[in-house]
Amino acid sequence: MLSCFFALTGCARSPAEPPSATILCYHNFGDKKNAYCVSVARFKEEMRFLNVQKIPVIPLRVLADHLYKQTPLPDRSVVITIDDGYKTAQDIAWPVLKRYGYPFTLYVYPYAIGRFSSALTWDDLRWMARRGGDIESHSMTHPLLTHPEKPMNRKDYRVWIEEELAGSKRRIEEELKRPVTSIAYPFGGYDQYIVERTRAAGYRTALTCDDGDVAGFTVPCRLNRRLVYRQTSLKAFARSLNQRPLQVDSQSPADGERVKEIPQEIRARILDVRKILPESAQILIDKVGRNWRPVPVDSKTGEMTFTVPPSINRRGYYFVSLMAKDRLHPTLLREASWLFIVRRNTSKK
Repeated sequence: MLSCFFALTGCARSPAEPPSATILCYHNFGDKKNAYCVSVARFKEEMRFLNVQKIPVIPLRVLADHLYKQTPLPDRSVVITIDDGYKTAQDIAWPVLKRYGYPFTLYVYPYAIGRFSSALTWDDLRWMARRGGDIESHSMTHPLLTHPEKPMNRKDYRVWIEEELAGSKRRIEEELKRPVTSIAYPFGGYDQYIVERTRAAGYRTALTCDDGDVAGFTVPCRLNRRLVYRQTSLKAFARSLNQRPLQVDSQSPADGERVKEIPQEIRARILDVRKILPESAQILIDKVGRNWRPVPVDSKTGEMTFTVPPSINRRGYYFVSLMAKDRLHPTLLREASWLFIVRRNTSKK
């Protein structure tokens, strides 16, 4: 059955192409009819696909070492992450991952541990950690870090963020007697201040929900991930592993920036514009619509400008994805993703 997907992962890379990795993001496993609950059969199928295709599955620390120390990274490698600390991570995912010898990182938040019947306990986490499971932070209580539920002044907000970031790190380290060096932002939410405080709390890496892959130029505290949903078909799963990161800078609004008003334009500069077919560029912005839209890219400068329709009036998070076909291998796509926030008056930071 998997042979029909072989062609999707067979594109050779240019000698100048830096190695890249895909971070997969799972949440729950089983029969629950929920977008974030992947069926057991589908999860087994996906792991078997990685095995049959001989795709390297690496620990998160190997990717982190590559980002910080330029150590070797297997090209087209995969990192497996599981968020939230459901019991199914141990009961369902663990045996499948163990069968193939695949490392994984589990992101948990202390508030839920042992509190809910569906959640892992500290004893469960100790058992997994002793057997090679990498247990990291998902904050203390899993809030949207940029938007506390209650309005706060700056001082209170800083104290709250310190507890969510540094407090969760300390608690997990105390319970498991192991260092915690990574965090997954709850709901994928962050801004420039959250990234700054994440570094200050001592985290080496931080994971988002911005779609895309990771390469040597990726900011370690803004690592892209590809979410795997219950409805993700095996074909779509395979296709997501046949993409390359697109290097961009000069985003306006900037990645993680808070702006007061909805921008009239969204701009960015594609640094590796020679690697793409500029006329194939498309943009997807969640609050603008569900469909990809063509966007003009200057073939010489890499400048991209998208005019935001004047009818758009929603505040909050704007997730932006920019995609284009590879020049040498048009069946291969390159993608960059980032976010900005149109302010809501929910805190006084």
